[in-house]
Amino acid sequence: MSNYPSISSYFLSAALKHYKDGPARNQLLRRHHISPELLNSPSARIAGNHFADLLRDLMLTMEDEILGYGAQPQRLGCWQTMSKLACQQQDLQGALLELARFYRLIPWGVQSRFRHRGEIATFSLTPDAGQVFEPYLYESFLFYIYRMANWLISSQIPLTRVDFNFPRPRHHREYRFLFLCRNIRYEQDRCQLHFPASFQHRPVEQNALSLSRFLQHVNLSTIAQTFTRDSWRERVWQEIEQHLPRNVTFAEIASNLGLPAHQLRQHLHNEGYDYREIKDQLRRDRAIHFLSIDGLSVEQTSAQLGFSEPSAFIRAFKQWTGVQPGTYKRRRSTPGRIQAG
Repeated sequence: MSNYPSISSYFLSAALKHYKDGPARNQLLRRHHISPELLNSPSARIAGNHFADLLRDLMLTMEDEILGYGAQPQRLGCWQTMSKLACQQQDLQGALLELARFYRLIPWGVQSRFRHRGEIATFSLTPDAGQVFEPYLYESFLFYIYRMANWLISSQIPLTRVDFNFPRPRHHREYRFLFLCRNIRYEQDRCQLHFPASFQHRPVEQNALSLSRFLQHVNLSTIAQTFTRDSWRERVWQEIEQHLPRNVTFAEIASNLGLPAHQLRQHLHNEGYDYREIKDQLRRDRAIHFLSIDGLSVEQTSAQLGFSEPSAFIRAFKQWTGVQPGTYKRRRSTPGRIQAG
């Protein structure tokens, strides 16, 4: 199945914040099968590919790759140019140095730096003197930098820490899955990604062909990135997904992985995860996928997820997202899709 993780409605609201045309905004949402009702539910989720498509069209419409959050707009093509420069470097260190240098040339009110001290390498964002920016600028840009770095070396970089220069927001739990890191700090001097310095020497593995494919839809390539480490959370996720319609039990999963149930539970705890949390996230994301992308009915989706009856699925779905599953049911899109110039 395509790897389209769901995205918090917070990021949808944040992306649309500086797009003031209300009727056009609703048309844009409908074009991408997103109900405007989801903007009013803090716990709602958006299908990852729908959100990626909306971001692309929103950037084209606003002619700004940072959607109104910078001191000045970032013209279309900045990320493409930076990506080409990064791919020409021999290793990740060279690529991140070039990336940071490139964005220091753009007057968007933020200074980007890459440096390493001892065993830790750091990519940082610091606002210019007198500049104050909203969290979305930092959290979204660092997310893209992190996923770009992973893509360049075809491997998931294990972040040791992520710093933000703002107080802990209501949506802070999302960071754990955006950055695949448990160590998140707030109210720091600057926004930073920290990772083992040994990774900076990994060779850049991309070429002109893979870059061309990546640039066809940067937002989707980034959101749907599949580089994952071998973890117990990942193994449990795969076991649940493989047996999804049958609603496999935790004892069966442990047996399939060759472990006693208590030992597997301890492994998950050591990684900072809970089995119920993993299962709910997977079923939630697959439900959104089945409803909004595959266009399945509520009854069909319920069966695909292993629920005994649709009513049980509806209750669970509302608990996961705050809205009824019908809110996500795919509808026919409106004509006039925006084309890249």
